Amino acid sequence: MPPAPDRLLTLLERWGYDRRSFVVLGILAAVCSAVAVNWWELVELTFDIDWLLTGIWAFMGALLLHRVSPRRDLTLALVALVGGLLIEAWGTQTRLWTYFTRERPPLWILPAWPVAALAIDRLARVLDTRAGWLRRLGPAYWVVMPGFVVFMGAFIWPTADRPATWLVFALMAAVTLIGVRKERDLVLFIAGAGLGIFLEYWGTSRHCWTYYTREIPPAEAVLAHGFASVAFARGVQLVTWSGAQLERLRTTADAPQPRHREIRPSPQHHRAR
Repeated sequence: MPPAPDRLLTLLERWGYDRRSFVVLGILAAVCSAVAVNWWELVELTFDIDWLLTGIWAFMGALLLHRVSPRRDLTLALVALVGGLLIEAWGTQTRLWTYFTRERPPLWILPAWPVAALAIDRLARVLDTRAGWLRRLGPAYWVVMPGFVVFMGAFIWPTADRPATWLVFALMAAVTLIGVRKERDLVLFIAGAGLGIFLEYWGTSRHCWTYYTREIPPAEAVLAHGFASVAFARGVQLVTWSGAQLERLRTTADAPQPRHREIRPSPQHHRAR
């Protein structure tokens, strides 16, 4: 019988956890430690054990470490980091929501976006495998996504005088209409909104962040996590497509060019002269 550690590793690998999972766990621990050291007020906010927050991060961590794919995950993490920065900058600058630290936006919230995006991606894959019937709801995409854009449009209307809000609205319309993969997108939306319920309830009930409506939490914010997940998937599609185009151009440029044959006068041409 193999030693206990080997048996445990074999069992974890069977469940979808391998050595790459431990590398990601180390990176996650380092990021959380850096945030705790630089923003101690966050630790003070949750100094007493917050079982809801503990459960949320345990759940997201378990998803994050499941079936790690470095290249795919890194692309999604970078897209989510940039997207999260844009979302937070817009939301805090327009005062749609504010954080207890009054930062606009706070840097400490940014790492949460890639973690949540990867967790939602994993959750969507599990749902796609375990609840395949959700794919049959694909046509509902054209009701759910445009409906959310209208719903969110009413929520952000108080900031309609800001150019940034019109840009955000245009991006939401573009995400809804371009690069659509109905079945996958709908599952992502459901997974993101499902996790968003717990994230938004924790944040608003603990007054870590507060929306201008003072709701705990507003439904628009919960559903926005689902929409953001679809938007990040669009970003990955764009990055992948751009990479493929650059590779095609590079391959074409590196390909050997055909030699042009030198045209010499024929003997008949000399005799004619």
